[in-house]
Amino acid sequence: MNEQFTFEEGMQELEQLVQTLESGQMSLEDSFKAYERAAKLRDRLNAILDESDKRIQVLTEAGEQPLDAGEEL
Repeated sequence: MNEQFTFEEGMQELEQLVQTLESGQMSLEDSFKAYERAAKLRDRLNAILDESDKRIQVLTEAGEQPLDAGEEL
């Protein structure tokens, strides 16, 4: 899955897929396809969250370092 989307866009699509699956109005084959798409979205969204967590850790660690007297913010 190489497509690019924001976390919010992915969550919106995932929520729509879940609602559609829960409605029980899809054929079995369409349900399988929707489930597969939802699983791929879930994995990509988890990866986005992991990447974001790493960025926060880097920023937090950098923020804990003392500033040099001549260093600007």
